[in-house]
Amino acid sequence: MPRIKKTRSLKDILVLAQKIAASKAAGSNRLVLASADTEEGLKCIDTARKHGLVKPILIGDKQAVVRRCRSIKFSLAGTEIIDEPDPKKAAIKAVSMCRVGDADILMKGSVDTSVILRAILDRDNGLGRGGLLSNVTLFESPIQKRLMFMSDPAVNINPDVARKVDMLRNAIWVAHRLGFARPKVAVLAAVEKVNPKDMPATADAAVLAQMGLSGQFPDADIAGPYALDIAVSKKAAETKHVDGPVAGCADILLCPEIQSANILYKSLVYFAGREIANAIVGVKTPLVMSSRSDSSLTKLYTMALSVVLAGGDRE
Repeated sequence: MPRIKKTRSLKDILVLAQKIAASKAAGSNRLVLASADTEEGLKCIDTARKHGLVKPILIGDKQAVVRRCRSIKFSLAGTEIIDEPDPKKAAIKAVSMCRVGDADILMKGSVDTSVILRAILDRDNGLGRGGLLSNVTLFESPIQKRLMFMSDPAVNINPDVARKVDMLRNAIWVAHRLGFARPKVAVLAAVEKVNPKDMPATADAAVLAQMGLSGQFPDADIAGPYALDIAVSKKAAETKHVDGPVAGCADILLCPEIQSANILYKSLVYFAGREIANAIVGVKTPLVMSSRSDSSLTKLYTMALSVVLAGGDRE
């Protein structure tokens, strides 16, 4: 994909995805839905298709899939259906199609999460790259007109510093794909001082910041430990006498563990009224696993983000 301008909103991602999907040379919008007899998943795909984002491929019990499609008035014109009633085999087939290039985006249907993840992470036949699977969430800042990233509110529960390195690399990769040439990363904690005994997250943050200073994260600025106010508010950073390229203007927020990340995520949605786009990255093709509580707009932005990320080269 050619280099793009810095993306500033979720709507920009939607427009970019539509341009990519409309390009015959792009080949990044074939979406395969594993165990496709799911009303939620089909409605999500239908909305994305109406916006010109995806070309669906449905895998599952063909009779059940057709019945479900008809019940929600999902047009089957031009839609490929692969008959595979067994959820495990449907997941393996969907993963195989992505691995060999017959599909560009993988979406979870009614199949259990554990089943599809097992197929994705299979050492010989999966989509893994030898790194870590992680969630990267995109949102528009409630206090500034700009796009921001956070990780990880959904996948990694209590990552150690080695896992945080991979989470950080995944988030930086997503930011690069959206035109952030040198994203600013704040490694979050409750305080700025390192306290390894009582607050081990501060020690992890200090290690990651030092790795950044030594050049181990090319094309990104890393700082931490930073409390949230230092990361997003220039005024707070100045008041606390914290300076540097990341202070008050972080693009990426790396959270200490899933609890704080998930609380921040849901605070953005329910207190600040933000729409979200989610990416699960670290594998060869984007993985869409929308939550039932996600708004229809969040689901659309997530699909658009997957189209933009599909086919992205990883080092």
